[in-house]
Amino acid sequence: MPITRVKPQPPLRTAPNRPPPRLPELPRPPHLLLERLLRAAAASGAASPDVLAKGKMRYMTICIACHQPTGMGLPMVFPSLVKSPYVNGPTDRFAAIILKGNIGAFTVDGKPFNNVMPPQEAVLRDEDIAAVMTFVRSNFGNTSGPVAPDVVTAARKKFADRKTSWTQPELDAWK
Repeated sequence: MPITRVKPQPPLRTAPNRPPPRLPELPRPPHLLLERLLRAAAASGAASPDVLAKGKMRYMTICIACHQPTGMGLPMVFPSLVKSPYVNGPTDRFAAIILKGNIGAFTVDGKPFNNVMPPQEAVLRDEDIAAVMTFVRSNFGNTSGPVAPDVVTAARKKFADRKTSWTQPELDAWK
């Protein structure tokens, strides 16, 4: 098959002192609209769908075994995350719990628990922990706002030298 060459077209000429013709406005591509919606959600304090999906995926991979798909935990073994003061309280405390874990007797909503939550600091990146925290804080009857990765990064740095898991008295004394 022979190769045909395309003859270059001369540039579009306009009358002197006249602007070039205006092209019609095209609709915004869907990804730009989604980006605008995500920025608006972030500005309003709502979590982005991507962060919630990432948090749910990590929760369903790691946290589900103990806290269950409903966030209700296992009676007398693992506490519920539903309307938990540890979930809905200070974000740095929640991050510290996930990073370092907790150990020993625990009472949540008047119910006793005595088990170990293993630390996740060596397993999860700050972005992953923030996504899990955001997912949990906006599900299971919780209505708290999203958590930025820099909250987790700051907690990781602040408690880098800590070698033990948290106890309930330490967490309850959190300022």
